[in-house]
Amino acid sequence: MDPLELSPALLGLTTAWVILVGAALGSFLNVVIARVPAGQSIVRPGSRCPRCSAPIGWRDNLPVLSWLLLRGRCRACRAPISPRYPAVELLGAGAAWLAFHRHGISVAAAAELAFALLLVALAFIDLDTWLLPHALTLPLLALGLLASALGLSAAPSLASSALGAAAGFAAFLAVSLVGARLLKREAMGFGDVILLAGLGAWLGARSLVPLVLLASVQGTVVGLVLLSLGKGEPGPAAEPPAGVEPPAPAGAEPPALLQGAAATAGAAPGAPASGEAAASGPGGQGPAPEAAPVPEEEEWVPPRHSIPFGPFLAAAALEWLYAGDGIVRIVPALSVFR
Repeated sequence: MDPLELSPALLGLTTAWVILVGAALGSFLNVVIARVPAGQSIVRPGSRCPRCSAPIGWRDNLPVLSWLLLRGRCRACRAPISPRYPAVELLGAGAAWLAFHRHGISVAAAAELAFALLLVALAFIDLDTWLLPHALTLPLLALGLLASALGLSAAPSLASSALGAAAGFAAFLAVSLVGARLLKREAMGFGDVILLAGLGAWLGARSLVPLVLLASVQGTVVGLVLLSLGKGEPGPAAEPPAGVEPPAPAGAEPPALLQGAAATAGAAPGAPASGEAAASGPGGQGPAPEAAPVPEEEEWVPPRHSIPFGPFLAAAALEWLYAGDGIVRIVPALSVFR
């Protein structure tokens, strides 16, 4: 269904329906962002407040509107709800509108919307946990290849899609391996490797250079701004005084959320993306008695003055997809990659 073929009245109704569907998908995306890093089900249990565990009724689960009516607080315990959650719902609505505006009601629009929503989820998860879960990056890669095979992606051909996936994977894998050898520590997570492969599969091989360039420039600008504000130093926290209980890690509990029922369980940076459980003794009742002490691995801590790269890759992909022609007009040298 081409939007230009609709009457003004029908176009308005269809657009409103598309935006509502996108906002509802954004609401579901909040659950994905909260639960996937913790390896929890995104279906059960139903939505509950992570502060007081009160079930969330349908009237408090309406995208954006419920947050406004509740003035950003849980109805039961009055805990604050971060404005990030209606923001994600608005992003879902915007992505749905863009897909409809570009492709009408079609399979191509559905595929592009799925691509955009996966990137939004990955960006926020990476911001929260420094993880890019395989449960989302691998489907992104598969979606890009499948959509390209069906002629639904932005890649000019399946060959370009496959080459983009392979080149993106190889490029960031090389950065990861060489960086780890030179720095003697993890230089780039494997999630970033698969993410760039997925972006190359969807956008094609020629997109990789502008993607990395846009992400690097924007990441540098944001990093400099955070440093100037004194907020760009996520290094290890200072040891608390003796006898003082240390505060909970920043990622141990997500902000209060109506749409996301479960807490993220504080997935530690560098933990397995698959959400594997810690080893325990027989019957899952804790460590086996008299177990030989095993040296603990040093917990990975993000380098000081650093921010995750995944959100900038996701943003660059959406910018190149939706505003690539405008970017080329500003930077004509990038026209060779368009």
